[in-house]
Amino acid sequence: MLRLSHTLIAILLRVIVAYGAKWGYTNGESQWLQHYPYCAGPMQSPVDFKTGRLIFDASLRPIVLENYDLTGQGTLTLKNNGHSVLIVLPSKMSITGLPQRYTAAQLHIHWGSKTSPRGSEHTVNGKQYAAELHIVHYNSEKYPNVSMAFDKSDGLAVLGVFIEIGASSPGYENFLSHLSQIKTKSNTKTIPAFDISSLMPKRLDEYFRYDGSLTAPPCYQSVMWTVFKKPVTISHSQYDTLTATLLASPANHVTPVPLVNNFRNPRPIENRVVLTSFKQGVTTYMSATCILQRKAIIRQLLVGDVEEVIESGLLPQSATKLLYQGYTKTEHTGFTSSVKTSYDRLAKLQEITQPTLAFGSLLQQKSLEIKQSTTTKSLPVSLAEAVLPKLNLKSYLACKADVVPATIKFLLSGRPLVGEEDFFLLDPYLDSYTMHPWLVQREWED
Repeated sequence: MLRLSHTLIAILLRVIVAYGAKWGYTNGESQWLQHYPYCAGPMQSPVDFKTGRLIFDASLRPIVLENYDLTGQGTLTLKNNGHSVLIVLPSKMSITGLPQRYTAAQLHIHWGSKTSPRGSEHTVNGKQYAAELHIVHYNSEKYPNVSMAFDKSDGLAVLGVFIEIGASSPGYENFLSHLSQIKTKSNTKTIPAFDISSLMPKRLDEYFRYDGSLTAPPCYQSVMWTVFKKPVTISHSQYDTLTATLLASPANHVTPVPLVNNFRNPRPIENRVVLTSFKQGVTTYMSATCILQRKAIIRQLLVGDVEEVIESGLLPQSATKLLYQGYTKTEHTGFTSSVKTSYDRLAKLQEITQPTLAFGSLLQQKSLEIKQSTTTKSLPVSLAEAVLPKLNLKSYLACKADVVPATIKFLLSGRPLVGEEDFFLLDPYLDSYTMHPWLVQREWED
């Protein structure tokens, strides 16, 4: 019989505990962090879209729906999973207008309660809508299914639709009329297929765009969010059906638990940027110059050239302060002679305030992956696979966010790059995280 190492056993146990852990909305999100460390990450969703922080990006194209009209094409599976009502979508449905093609997987809704019709997850200047529809898609150009994609940094694209109370919606009635048949958790029901686009606003060219996460455990930071500006409406009667029919508990549960208020509160935007496809906010600062500068910063952090990074003035104030605290002598601006050595850099890092426990475990996990992968792969490949997709580096390299202190700690604590060959090998991977499908066109237009 094969004998597993203590390390492998520990990893397996952590996976079993995390995926077997129960979670809900009634006990509060603070309970999530005990089993799902990503829920404390720097790129969590939902967020509040504040007008003063929006960036208008003229390169954002309208979302194009393909094969969304399923009328007369068989049936769909309607589920009560104990957290929401969910419809499994066929793989022939997809969306374009994004850097890759994304294939539909499922849709679900978040809502408030009958007495408190405020249940959307995203908000606009603090305004919370009655409910919010999410249509989940996965990157089918890179991954064979949603299970393989949902923990990858470029794995998912979710369309968000605000729902408010007003005129009745024939589209939503297609499944709301069947909710009484999936009343308890784990119930399923087949319903006639219908036009999924009838659940969405007519204007698919006006939306908010940002990089974020799943809004429920395990909170993987793998979602490119597109939240449409214009809400759709359902009637009071339809909203009452949504909020008063379903239970979060199974049929054999002694005390029935109503399925209400199944939304997560907005998370800090941190250093991320929210782009808009409509003219609101300042003009985007995305440019080839920005990307080249940021690639250079990442290279300098990886080799420990801290002095160059600070002098560039291209890091946010919080990150620059972190570097000064960790690498300069008290009341002096000169650098110690040992700043170039990785051992002394690691020692200095330990003196800097650590991130939260949950986020710290995420950093430890990624550090372990680097050490394991560098035994058989070159450092640039290991960095590309284990580092670049995590934290907020993807958004940073695409000029959509600034580097947070935790990311800097993570880069500096890794094995530094040495030699021109390493730089050359890393460049293609950096390029893959900075590609923007319309960047060349925008440069030409400018």
